[in-house]
Amino acid sequence: MSERNTMERNTVRVSPLTLAVVRHKLKAVTEEMVETMTHTCFSPILNQNQDFSAVVLDADFLTVSQAERVPIHMGAMPLAVRMMADAFADDLAEGDVLMANDPYWGGSHLPDVTLAMPFFEGGTVRLWIALRAHQGDIGGMSAGGYSAGAKEIWQEGLRIPPTKLVAAGKLREDLLRLVSENSRKPEDLRGDLLAQLAAVRIGVTRLGDLYQRYGAAEIGACVAAVLDGGEAVTRAMLKECREGVHTGLSHLEYAHAPGGLLPVPVSIEIRDGHAVVDLTGAPDQVKAFINSPYANTRAAVMVAFLYFSGDEDGLNDGSARAIEIRTRSGSLIDPVLPAPVGACTSSTACVIIEAVLQALEAADPPRAIGGFARRFRFALSGEDRAGNPFIWHYFFNKGGTGGNRDHDGWANIGGLHNPGGTPSPSIERTEVAYPLLVEEYALATDTGGPGARRGGLGGRLVLRYAGDAPAVLNASGEGVSVPPFGTSGGTDGPGHDYALRDADGTVRPIGVHDAGLEVKPGTRIVCVAAGGGGYGDPKARDPAEVARDVAFGYVSRQAAKDTYGVEVPA
Repeated sequence: MSERNTMERNTVRVSPLTLAVVRHKLKAVTEEMVETMTHTCFSPILNQNQDFSAVVLDADFLTVSQAERVPIHMGAMPLAVRMMADAFADDLAEGDVLMANDPYWGGSHLPDVTLAMPFFEGGTVRLWIALRAHQGDIGGMSAGGYSAGAKEIWQEGLRIPPTKLVAAGKLREDLLRLVSENSRKPEDLRGDLLAQLAAVRIGVTRLGDLYQRYGAAEIGACVAAVLDGGEAVTRAMLKECREGVHTGLSHLEYAHAPGGLLPVPVSIEIRDGHAVVDLTGAPDQVKAFINSPYANTRAAVMVAFLYFSGDEDGLNDGSARAIEIRTRSGSLIDPVLPAPVGACTSSTACVIIEAVLQALEAADPPRAIGGFARRFRFALSGEDRAGNPFIWHYFFNKGGTGGNRDHDGWANIGGLHNPGGTPSPSIERTEVAYPLLVEEYALATDTGGPGARRGGLGGRLVLRYAGDAPAVLNASGEGVSVPPFGTSGGTDGPGHDYALRDADGTVRPIGVHDAGLEVKPGTRIVCVAAGGGGYGDPKARDPAEVARDVAFGYVSRQAAKDTYGVEVPA
C-alpha cells in the first residue's frame, strides 16, 4: 500500500455501521460487474454458465471483496493483477485497462482472460477492479481449449502477457483484433472481451460514487478493517485446530504414472494460529496439461481453508496472512516453461484441495468434509443445423458434494473447485442452439456416498447428438478411478461413468483425457456423475432420514437395508 494510503487509513476510526455499509457496497460492486457481464457477453459458456468472476482489490493487490462465482478464479487474481501492474509500473494512467491470460504471468490457464483496471482518486491508485472470464475458445490444438495432447504451453492457445487493452480511455482496436482472430470463434471472443471491458468500467464508476460519499480516508480504513477481519477469523479457526504437522494425500488420474495415478502429497504445520502448507513433495512437472501454475495452486489451497472455516468473513485476502504456502519450482504444482497447464483449474485444483482437506481433517475432525465430485467436462465441436461451426462446453450434471457433521451433501452442484458457481445451462436453449437433444436428466439413485450424513447425489444425463455430420469430443477431467472420499467413517461416493452409445449399440467409454473422439449422428452421450463422499458411520444415520431418502428415490430399498441397516416397506 502506498505511504499516502497508509497514513490516511491510520488517521480514521471507522464506525461499525459505516464498515458494514462499505463492505456490502463493495460486494454490490462485484455483483453488478458480473450481472453486466452476464447480460452483454456472447458465448454460452459465459452468458449461460457464468464461468467468470469479479473482485475488488486494494492498492497492495489483496482481494477485499468478490462476487460469489468461481472460487478458483478469485484466489488466483491477486497474483495476476500484481504482475500486470508491475509490468506497467511507470506507465499507468486513469482509464487504462490491462489484459493478460499467461500462466507464467500470474494466470491460471489460457482460456481465463483477466481484465484489470486501476481506480484513481486524488492522483493515487486506491483500488483495483478485475474480472476473469473463461473464453469459449482461445486457439490451440483442440476446439474449446483443454488440449489433452498438449506437450507444451504454446500448443494450448494464445498467450497474452500483460498488455494494455485500453490506454488512457482509448480502446486499442488493433490488439482486440489480434486476440480475437486467434480464436475459432472470433466474433464471440471480441464480444466477450468488450463485455468484460464494460463490466470493469462499471465497477470503477461505482467505486467513484462510493469515494464521493465517504472519502479516501474512510474507505481506506474500511478496506483495512475488512482484511483484518479475514485474518482474525482464519487465525481463530487455526487456533482451534490441533497443533503439529498433519498430512494429506490425493492423486491425479494420469495414464503415464505407475498405476495410472500421480500422487499429490501435502503437509500442514499449524502453530499459534498460523499454518504452513508444504507442497514441495509434489512430483516433477509433466509433459501433459495437468500442471498447475503457482497462482492456481495458491487459489486451490485458499479454497480448501475457506471450506474448512465456513466463515464468510474470511472471504478476502486477509485470511491469506495466516497461511504460508511452500512449493518447489519445476514441480507439478509450480511448473516452469514450457509446461502445459490447461486442466489445472478443474482437475489439478480439485486434487490439491482434496489433499489439503484431508490434512485439515486430522487437525480438527469435527470440521471434516466428505469428498466432492471432481470436474469431468468435455467440449463438443462440429457443425450446427445451419452448417455453421459450433463449440459446446458440457456444464450439465456436475455431481454431488460431500457430507459434513451437520448436513448431507448437496445434490449435483459440484465440483470441488467451483460448487454451484457455474449454473447448468437451459435445456431448451441448448436444444434450440445446438444439434443436441436431452433425452434424460435426473438424479441418480444410490450415487450419494453412505454415511450418518449422506453425500449428495450425482445425476444421469443422456444427450443425443442430432447433427448431420460427425462431431469431435475432447474430454478433460478427473474422478473415474479416484472417487469422492468418505470421511470420519463415511463411505466413498461412486466415480463418474461416461460413455458414448452409438446408434448400432456400440458402447465406448469416455476416458478423463480422451481427445478426438468421433461422435456420429444419433450417438448418445451417457453421463452418470459421481456422488459426494459420506460423513460418519452409515449405521448411525437416522432411520427416518433413510426412509425419506427411499421415498424420494435417493436411496434404493436394497441399499437402505444392506448399507444403513434399515428395512423400508414397499
